[in-house]
Amino acid sequence: MKKIIFPAILLAASVLAPVQVRAQDDTPLAKEMEKLDDAYKGFRKETDPAKGAASAREAQEAVLKAIPLIPSMLEKAPADVKEKGVAAYRAQMGKLFVTLCEVESAFIAKDLDKVATLVDSIKGSKKEGHDTFMEEEE
Repeated sequence: MKKIIFPAILLAASVLAPVQVRAQDDTPLAKEMEKLDDAYKGFRKETDPAKGAASAREAQEAVLKAIPLIPSMLEKAPADVKEKGVAAYRAQMGKLFVTLCEVESAFIAKDLDKVATLVDSIKGSKKEGHDTFMEEEE
């Protein structure tokens, strides 16, 4: 009986607990990243080439809007650190844009194996970017 009650209590507590919204989640960059993530989720398992290419283009648009924005952790940094960090951020976002163009081209060519390979590379760069440019939650 304890094996059933304890998980049920944990589930209820996690569902009913108030959710804290981080201040940076409401920034223009966070909004563009949310659009990017939605588009990414749209094409990562898509098998319809037209839908996949359209989702890749949506992701490209979000990246283009996000490139001139500065991650909040860099805004607070000393000038020299900020300058280097912004350059690194923009370089990584530029590479992501190119990869998303390759995803679109792979969908158009109906090469779903290549799409899968590119999606894996995006997953890795997403983790790297978040580790580098996002503040850790406390």
